[in-house]
Amino acid sequence: MKKALHIALMVAILLGILSIEAGNAEARELQSYSQSAWKYLKTLTGFGPRNFGSVGYFKTIDLIKKVGAEVADEVDVQTFAFSKADGTVLKMSNIRLKFGGTRKGPAILIGAHFDTRPFADEESRPALKSRPILGANDGGSGTAVVLALARYLKNNRDRRPVELVFFDGEDYGARGSGENLLGSTYYANQLRKTERDEWPYCVIIIDMVGDRKLEIYKETNSLKSASWLVEIIYGTAEKMSMTQFRNQTKYTIFDDHYPFIGLGVPSVVLIDFDYPYWHKLTDTLDKCSPESLFSVFQVMAAVLGKI
Repeated sequence: MKKALHIALMVAILLGILSIEAGNAEARELQSYSQSAWKYLKTLTGFGPRNFGSVGYFKTIDLIKKVGAEVADEVDVQTFAFSKADGTVLKMSNIRLKFGGTRKGPAILIGAHFDTRPFADEESRPALKSRPILGANDGGSGTAVVLALARYLKNNRDRRPVELVFFDGEDYGARGSGENLLGSTYYANQLRKTERDEWPYCVIIIDMVGDRKLEIYKETNSLKSASWLVEIIYGTAEKMSMTQFRNQTKYTIFDDHYPFIGLGVPSVVLIDFDYPYWHKLTDTLDKCSPESLFSVFQVMAAVLGKI
């Protein structure tokens, strides 16, 4: 009897050790993706401003396509033309990285805008307002997290199919001009031409999540569109002790999730709008932190298996 109890105890200890080791290995793997997100953000800001038509803009497109070629099942560049009020026609591009899953059905769409603001309209000094912003947080952080998710998805398939979409033209025009959310609006309008079963299962937009003092509140349009999805995300964050995700509701945001809400697709945005450097030249890398990026990455990686 004592020998049997001794063996049972040893087996339990061994299983416990193996479980701890497996957990440590998973933690190390996730940490490597955190490093990837920060490296991507440093690379993006190293390109300089990434507003439409700039050198940094084209370098960003090349980076996204390069990462996609390395890790995704399919890379699709969705080129579209946007006609401005003055008659100027702009050629823009959404970039889609597609990943198959072990479950059938419509894909989860995770998106971020890769363009940055072409003018610093929130600066107080008029001489600064015409200069393009660097957009470390606004444009950079979401892109960096989604690029890190692309690395993660290459080796983690136990879920629905996923499309990572990098939207163009979110921050292009002046406030009230109607020249914003260009890529997501085009994407949503193209979906209208397809069968409903080809539409995304749900949409999650990641924007401005790099702030050192990250606080992501529940956004009102997201709650109206997909309260169940908001609860999955924030419930997951709470279980993971990610205090950056706040259970209170704050702000009504018109971001790249909004055109999909218009289609009736459950859609949410994760954004920290309490950012004093928004649309300013001071939106630089030193205002961001790898810990903030990693918190969002970890929650998103966990959420994908629960939807």
